[in-house]
Amino acid sequence: MSQRPGVSPGDPRESEIRALVDDLRKVLADAREGALDVRWDEALPEGHPLSGLRQDINALIEALAVERRRSLDYVERVEDQRATIELQRAALRELSTPVIEVWSGVLCFPVVGVMDSDRSAQLMSELLEAVAERSADHVIIDVTGIHAMDGQALGYLVAAASAVRLLGAECVVTGIKPLVADALLEMDFDPSLLNTRRNLREALRHIIASKRVA
Repeated sequence: MSQRPGVSPGDPRESEIRALVDDLRKVLADAREGALDVRWDEALPEGHPLSGLRQDINALIEALAVERRRSLDYVERVEDQRATIELQRAALRELSTPVIEVWSGVLCFPVVGVMDSDRSAQLMSELLEAVAERSADHVIIDVTGIHAMDGQALGYLVAAASAVRLLGAECVVTGIKPLVADALLEMDFDPSLLNTRRNLREALRHIIASKRVA
């Protein structure tokens, strides 16, 4: 069986081998620091005792470089997806809280979907801004599409109605579901704080009647 040529002590190639090993250490140090574009490019003759190691080291660094490129591509795709999701969420928030002027001076906010504290704060801000900009004297917040709210969201709903009154407009809340009503009662809610009607039709009748009286 043939043996792979080696380097025995005192061999004149020993200094050459040491220099090659030093080069290899530098390449590995660069790769360890993240410079995966480095390669051990030292040209070695066929049958050289380090030629196989050179190929293995370069193949390993190349594999690491490929894996890093894949990881970076994956991170980029994830970031793009996150940005897309956030844009979709923003679009859904806008669609789910439209400001509709159903009558002269009467604004309607039909709210659908999940009503958490963050979205409630957004609704309150948009509501007050619309009331001020359009000089509305009546506001209807229709929560028919909301089946449940957390405690903070309910607090924002009550605060929104109070803030609308401070702006000189009447706020009517319609479509409160049984679960929402139960949650309000558990909060020791004072019913007089909210002007409620069963549905949008009854709210409009109430507003039209009050306008005729005025």
